Amino acid sequence: MALANQTDPQQAAVDLTRWLRTKLPDATDVAVTDVDIPQASGMSNETIMFAASWTAGGTAESERFVARVAPTGEAIFPTSDLAGEFRVLDALGRHTDVPVPKVWWVEEDTSVLGSPFIVMSRVDGRVPADDPPFTTAGWVMDLSPEDRGRLADNGLQTLAALHAVDWRGIGLESLAPPAGQSTFDAELARWRDYFTWAAAGDANPTVEAGFAWIEANRPASEGETVLNWGDARVGNLMFADDLSVSAVLDWEMVTVGEREAELAWWLLIMRHHTEGIGAPLPEGLPTAEQVVARYEELTGHTVQHLRFYEVWAAVRLSAIMHRAGNLMIALGFLPADAPMKLNNPASQILAKLIGSDAPSGDAQSFIGNRG
Repeated sequence: MALANQTDPQQAAVDLTRWLRTKLPDATDVAVTDVDIPQASGMSNETIMFAASWTAGGTAESERFVARVAPTGEAIFPTSDLAGEFRVLDALGRHTDVPVPKVWWVEEDTSVLGSPFIVMSRVDGRVPADDPPFTTAGWVMDLSPEDRGRLADNGLQTLAALHAVDWRGIGLESLAPPAGQSTFDAELARWRDYFTWAAAGDANPTVEAGFAWIEANRPASEGETVLNWGDARVGNLMFADDLSVSAVLDWEMVTVGEREAELAWWLLIMRHHTEGIGAPLPEGLPTAEQVVARYEELTGHTVQHLRFYEVWAAVRLSAIMHRAGNLMIALGFLPADAPMKLNNPASQILAKLIGSDAPSGDAQSFIGNRG
């Protein structure tokens, strides 16, 4: 699910060179080269990769960078908090062993690239694709079943390590919910507001039934609050040649919450990329039951109320898919009567989980629908 990028690479090189001089005021010979802007990089942020060189104190320096640029127009989310992402990445990079890119600068002056952006060091590795999904084609499917299992386990170990982070101790207290509001209350309110915005006046019986189910089946007490990456999935991890995790990517949904909320999202995305699109689970990748057992082994935590959090994950993904459908219609990628916003793999899974009537007709996935 991606939009074509519009930034001109040559102009970006000029703008970034001028900007970088302000960030390295004591340097000389500042130059930006090898600007590479992927044709598409999602519906949330644009990616600009570039190399930079300069001289400082008589020593030649160079670095490969990635700029993550907030959208200038309509996107999946109503706002972008790149400064917040920067704080999280900076704290993790300085105080933990969680593999995240080194962040250098956050720039909120929109005159540079037309929108706020953060700059981080480029990390080498490969990312499992969403389109086509890594469960059906691409380099992950070229691995042996044993290596696919090792890749998945390395990812789950990284998730477990992230959940062990003392997020308050590393300076991320601002992620805590407002005083007097529980973690889940804050998340529920945030996602209700998001769905109201995303639906843009449309009715979505499946998502609305999902929210009602959540209210009726909420556990009596909340579990431990840990740092939640937000979009925890194999496709947001970069893997080195030895299949170790070289970087945890895409932090725009970062929050704090129960372990189960994040683990359920991890499971849901794998379910979306297999059952949801009519594909089998590739040999070597663990089943949901195996993932839960391994997570418990890694963390010493007994997973509780998993079905509740699976429904919660499906509600949120279905709300995002509604927004994606509206956005793709508005941009001309889908016809006005496209069923995707109501009938998609996420909403089909949600209906199955809560025992409600599924949207009628064939589910329409975002995969392969970019014009």
